[in-house]
Amino acid sequence: MYQTSKVRILIFGHKEFSQLLSSVLTGMDEHAECRIIDAIVGTIDEANKHVSLFSPDVVISAGSNAAYLKTALNVPVLSIPVTESDIICAILKASTVNKDVHVITFDDYSSLVELLNQNTSINIKHSKYETAQEAKQIYQLSKLSSNNVVVGASLVCGLASQNNIKSFLIYSKESCKAILKEAIEIGSKQKEQVHSKAIHRWLNEDSKTPILVVDNYTNMLTSNAAAKDEFTIDSVNKQQILDLLQSSQFTDISDGKCRLNQTDWWFHKDTIEMANHKFDIYQFYAQTPNIPSTPKQFKPAQPLVYQSKIMSDLIERTDLYAHSPSHVLIIGESGTGKEMIAKRIHQKSQFSDGQFVAINCAAMPSELFEGELFGYVEGSFTGSKRGGKHGLLYEAENGVLFLDEVGELSLPQQAKLLRVIQEKSYRPIGSHKEFKVNLKIIAATNKPLAEQVKSGLFRDDLYYRLNVLSINVPSLKERKEDIANITKSKLSALNFGELTIETLDSIAFHLNGIFEAYNWPGNVRELENIVERLLVYCSVHPQIDSKKVTQLLHELAPELFVNPEAGDKGALAKNEHQLVIQAMDKFNGNKELVAQFLGISQTTLWRRLKLTHENKKRGQQNA
Repeated sequence: MYQTSKVRILIFGHKEFSQLLSSVLTGMDEHAECRIIDAIVGTIDEANKHVSLFSPDVVISAGSNAAYLKTALNVPVLSIPVTESDIICAILKASTVNKDVHVITFDDYSSLVELLNQNTSINIKHSKYETAQEAKQIYQLSKLSSNNVVVGASLVCGLASQNNIKSFLIYSKESCKAILKEAIEIGSKQKEQVHSKAIHRWLNEDSKTPILVVDNYTNMLTSNAAAKDEFTIDSVNKQQILDLLQSSQFTDISDGKCRLNQTDWWFHKDTIEMANHKFDIYQFYAQTPNIPSTPKQFKPAQPLVYQSKIMSDLIERTDLYAHSPSHVLIIGESGTGKEMIAKRIHQKSQFSDGQFVAINCAAMPSELFEGELFGYVEGSFTGSKRGGKHGLLYEAENGVLFLDEVGELSLPQQAKLLRVIQEKSYRPIGSHKEFKVNLKIIAATNKPLAEQVKSGLFRDDLYYRLNVLSINVPSLKERKEDIANITKSKLSALNFGELTIETLDSIAFHLNGIFEAYNWPGNVRELENIVERLLVYCSVHPQIDSKKVTQLLHELAPELFVNPEAGDKGALAKNEHQLVIQAMDKFNGNKELVAQFLGISQTTLWRRLKLTHENKKRGQQNA
């Protein structure tokens, strides 16, 4: 039977409160994993730091601490309740030490204290505070001596203990047990909601299985993203598809065949009732004819464009690692081309005859991870595909499984992946048979996995299994000498407007100085996006000149012209100087043509030339 994971409870409290809660945690291990932070939280950052490290489902605290945390955190925060019975018991215990009792609390118990003063021989003074700082001030102003006795929350008792003053905590073991029970119930519901949302998002947005839902009461048709894509659903054909689903071909059976959008499909229909409505839910699976297998043919991977030494060294290491059967970990910022490196390893490796199967780990909910990775047999669960489904491990047999954004895997997902790597086998859902697997795993990440291991977010055994061979892909700003060639390559590849080679060369010449002065936080992917934006316009207006290119860049990619940091100003000035000199040579010193080419006024060009002349003269004087 499937066991849900434990509820994670984070407890904030001072020493006495923490000790009391610790004493009642026995027996909770089966349902909850608790962590106690023995401190009064001072800032939101401090609280969020503990939350990010532990990832709790619910937080427990008390008094002003709980009131503050409720405003600071996005996690449900429970405050331990204090009953009048708890207050009375604490005061009676305190009175056995001294009849003069000072009660300092977050909540208002003035009516209860007044009643006790009238009906008992105890002399009770009551003070109320709203913040931890105010509690400390009240305590200091009370000027209590060692003969006094205090009743209050853990913060107040802690202050009394530091001054050797007797104190009694207002919380009881019964209240602690009650709040832990409530936390487990709320935490369980919280986890269920998160899991439910993950499944709903996967089915609606990420699943490759087309799903159509018909409301038999309102006659409305809804669909997930896969169905909209596969069946090209729009306002025109929506009614046609609805009419087809209501025909006898669909209404009389729960499983069958059909043809939609020029494709043959298997379908399975379930009917459910919600809010007095009946819904017919259709799941579609493409029919795959038995075609004799043919030798696999691969399209050549997009070539890597480089001339820098740092990339030459990286490619040399990549080709070396490709000849090893060991797993590879590729580390680099987003947009640096980690998948292109992975495909190069695949094509040059002994696994090149197999497929290159990529999976985005960030988009895979834990509940569906096992089915996608291992596959399943027919009838393993309600709605499972007729004939079962092969998983990604089956598809990657004798090939490469590329795990993109591997740092996003949850700990349960990591455990399942680790077993595959260790045992070199897997078992589809619902199957009693283990299948051996022979493949090369390449993982990629833009996160510091070593730091995630230290913080407990990534398994150390999985990290060392994946990090047998590692490759660090440099960012674009570390290989600026490659920018000109990459720009030219992207212009050519994205030239859907069929601009002439001369026009592309002219655009590339004008872009180089601007592109080389920019730091490219989005790396090659960002450069490609900007080039594509520019070519969209140029494809319609092929007679564009350099002045217009500059204007377009200011409009389409204003980030290129944001004032650089002080350390980059010298590089920008150098690029401007080079552009001016190159343009002067190109047009034989014709300033009018040079200004037009650079997209600046002749006055601005005159100032650039004057500055260039002065810098040259200064350099000769200092020589």
